Amino acid sequence: MSLCACGEELADHFAFCPSCGIDLRSSAEVRGTQPSSSARSLCRTLRACATRTFERLGDDHFAGSVPGEETYTQLNLQDIRRLHSDRVKVREFQRYEEARNGADWEWWFYSGAVGFGMRVQAKRAKRGGGYDLEHVVRSTGARQSQLLVQDALTAECLPAYVLYNHRNWVPTSESGRAVDCRHGRGEQTQLGCTIVSALTVHAVLRTRPVKAAYVRDQSVPWHRLLCDAPRRGRPGLEAAHAKVTGLHHRGVHDLRAAVRAEIRWVDQDRDRYDATPGYGPWTAAEEPDPEREDQAPWSDETEFDRREQEVLGMPVYRGLNEVAGRQLSPLPDRVMAMIHGEAAQPPDARVAGAMVVDLSD
Repeated sequence: MSLCACGEELADHFAFCPSCGIDLRSSAEVRGTQPSSSARSLCRTLRACATRTFERLGDDHFAGSVPGEETYTQLNLQDIRRLHSDRVKVREFQRYEEARNGADWEWWFYSGAVGFGMRVQAKRAKRGGGYDLEHVVRSTGARQSQLLVQDALTAECLPAYVLYNHRNWVPTSESGRAVDCRHGRGEQTQLGCTIVSALTVHAVLRTRPVKAAYVRDQSVPWHRLLCDAPRRGRPGLEAAHAKVTGLHHRGVHDLRAAVRAEIRWVDQDRDRYDATPGYGPWTAAEEPDPEREDQAPWSDETEFDRREQEVLGMPVYRGLNEVAGRQLSPLPDRVMAMIHGEAAQPPDARVAGAMVVDLSD
């Protein structure tokens, strides 16, 4: 056994510290010698932050005193900035009072002078595992979820939610368990911080009741998006960009599925129950059976296409698809200013701050 610079006990076979994420393959990184932040794995740090969030949120719910999302965000940003000060810069902006609760963050990822951005809203899980996805901003009467995508488009970013979780589930991906990455097997507690497209949230907000569990199940552990283990071919920035745009395309798929489900079910449910219809992302087993006489008839593809164009053709969704379809682009001047430590203005009053991450290999 040996000690990491952070004080964690290390088994001889460890390649990374399970607490702070330091790469232990250099002897300077153990037994009290503080390594440079460039030696640390950002992926491992994100894993550690997720575990701490998972445990803190669970403990806070157990104690009956749960702070807002801003507290967990600040704790995570402090750890990321402290351990990766050479490639992560965090800038907080002065905000108007009405924007202090539930404010967005911008995340920018770059290499050289090119990169891409995300507009992120944090949501912590309630005691039962759901999220406050229908929050309305009092000063405007607008849904927070709608403002998020509008502001993201204005800033030419992709909108997403960071979910702070405290309950286990067993998500999977095409490449294996969702908590696993190129560093190896993950732990269920690393589901403490996951990311999902804001369009997936828009899809489930078309349902009654709102399927918060679907949002959770479609989310991806944040360390998978930024895994910095050695890879072949694609540079780190390009790999992260591909994963984030993949989340967006999944959100488009969910929104399209919600629209189609609405067409199939709305007339039947209104006629039978005289109530708001239940529809949204669904499995094949939930689709109407055309052999049953008590179910609504299948709509033709023309109606599907018309309604899809009506929703997905809205300027905000069309604009976000254009952002997702772009190659890596030159960074905005305000982001370059933050990289160089210069004064920078926020894009709007609802953004609390920005995190800028250098993903150069």
